[in-house]
This record gives sequence, structure tokens and C-alpha cells, in this order.
Amino acid sequence: MLDKNQNATQNLTLEKDVGHEIIYDIQLVDDIVFKGLAERERHGDIELYNKYHELRDGIYEIEQENRPKRFRDLDNDFFHRLGYDIFLKEILNEYPGIKDKIEEVHVRRATTKQNEGSNVVDNGKKVIIRLYPEQFIEGGKEIHKVLAHELMHVSDMMDEDFGYSVEHFDCSPMEERIIRDRYRLFWDIYVDSRLEREGKESIANKEIRKKEFDSFFSKIPEDTRGSIFEKMWGGKEPLTHPKMIELSKDINKVLAIAKEGNHENEAERVGPLPGTTCTLCGFPSFEWVEDIESDEEVVKILKEDFPDWSPHDGVCPRCVEYYKVKAGKW
Repeated sequence: MLDKNQNATQNLTLEKDVGHEIIYDIQLVDDIVFKGLAERERHGDIELYNKYHELRDGIYEIEQENRPKRFRDLDNDFFHRLGYDIFLKEILNEYPGIKDKIEEVHVRRATTKQNEGSNVVDNGKKVIIRLYPEQFIEGGKEIHKVLAHELMHVSDMMDEDFGYSVEHFDCSPMEERIIRDRYRLFWDIYVDSRLEREGKESIANKEIRKKEFDSFFSKIPEDTRGSIFEKMWGGKEPLTHPKMIELSKDINKVLAIAKEGNHENEAERVGPLPGTTCTLCGFPSFEWVEDIESDEEVVKILKEDFPDWSPHDGVCPRCVEYYKVKAGKW
């Protein structure tokens, strides 16, 4: 009977390298080999495709209990033959700060490109990378971009000055999602901007990241938004995990980046953004009532309670509902 560790090993394909092991999830390898051979057949290269299926059919002739290992060995062999094993080996050589410290790299299957990612566990000794199988099929250039992006994330996580830690947020699920989405965007900008300065390609260039930033912070005036993005992309000051958490939680911290340049007045004119606190009730809001100043009666009653409030400060739907009731309009 196999123990737990033996079972784990049988479910993985191992690539041994100097100082560390690259461990591919067997389901990922099976998927890559199947799709890679199908792609070759589609382009008229059927020799390897036929050889694989000939060998696979032969496995059904042996005892059933011996088949799983033979299927794994076959997939492992063709993973090598198709050249998919070299991608990660090659790019790890570009990151000696990672390669020389880790003991294992676990490569797992991502269900979509959006689910690709990486993590560092076991006190920095083990790296986990989730990759979408089609990235291997698309060719060395595409998988190299993905790996460069993910290994830069890994490099940050292993850098003590970056200060990475797992965060737990004491807030609503909606607020947590917004914080995490902002954080992801800030970190992606930080990663891809450095890769560009190093002359390396990544999964997204400056133009793509700018569009993401514009979409996410569309309520910030264009000039101010552009100033913030340029400063973040320029990377004059290294971002850290605590700094990005701070920016993700408080939009005013993001706006403060613009005040470092020539957009102080414009930054001050920015209205409330999703996730900021309503100045009336003190609760965070992800929606704001537009054109509240057009309802003069509600504004008048509201200002009786909050004389210093102005429409520019914004008001959440809950507070508008309350003051409409108070004005007899509900």
C-alpha cells in the first residue's frame, strides 16, 4: 500500500534540475500532450501523433493495475519530445535569485488564462505556478511572456524589502473584491513596467495596462488619471506590498500620487469613488447618487444637518433615501 507521499509522487511528473525539482501536475501534462499532438496533426505532422496513439493503444494490452503508471510515463516522454519541458528551465536561468533559493517548482493547471498565477510557500522553498495548457501550445514566445510575468511576482514575494504577506480583510465581500482587484492591477503594473524597462516582453504592455487603469478609475479626471498612471509605470519609487494594500484600501492615497506633480487642484476636484466613505453616514459606499444638486429640496434639508457638505462631496443612496423621506418625497 502506498503512503500519502507516494500517492502524491505518482500524480506528478518530475523534472530534476540542479538544486531543485520542477514538478508538473500529471493532468496538466496529459492535457498539454493531447492538445499539442492534435495541433501537430492539424498542420499535417502526423508521425508523432500516430506514434503516441500506437504506444497508448499498446498499454491496454498489459495488466490493468500497471496501466496508470505506463500512461503517465508515456505522457511524460512525449512532453519531452514535444519540447514543452524546456520553457520553464530556460527562463528560470534568468532569475538566479529564485533558482538558487528554491527546492521545488510545482506547475499546476489553470482552468482559464485569468486563473493563471503564482505563489510561494514553505518558507520560500516551494514555488507554485498555475498555467493554462494552451499557453504551451501557442509556442515558446507566448509561454515565455507568461512565465516572465509570474516569476517577477515570485521574485517580489521572495524579496524581504517587498514585504509580501497573506492579507485578511475585515470588510464586506464586495469591498474585499474591489480591494483585491485594485491590488492585482497595481501589482501587474509594477511587474510589467519593470519587465519593459529590462527589455523583456510580458503578457501586457504599457498601453494595455493604461486601458485597464482608465477603466478601473474612470471617474478620476483624465489628466489626473494619466499623471497617476505615468508615475506608477515610471517606477521612480519601488512599490511594496504594504504600499499597494494602502492604495487599494484608500482611493485618496491614489489621488495623492497626482498631487506630487502639477495636478493638485484637479485631484482635489475628484468626486467620491467606489469604496470610499460617505461623508454623511460614515459607511463605505460603492455607488453614489448622480446630480444630487438638482434636487434642491433634498439638498436644503440635508444641509440643515450638515452645513459644510457640498454636492461635490457625494452622497450614498442610503442617505438620499433618508433625506427624501424627511422631505416627504418618498
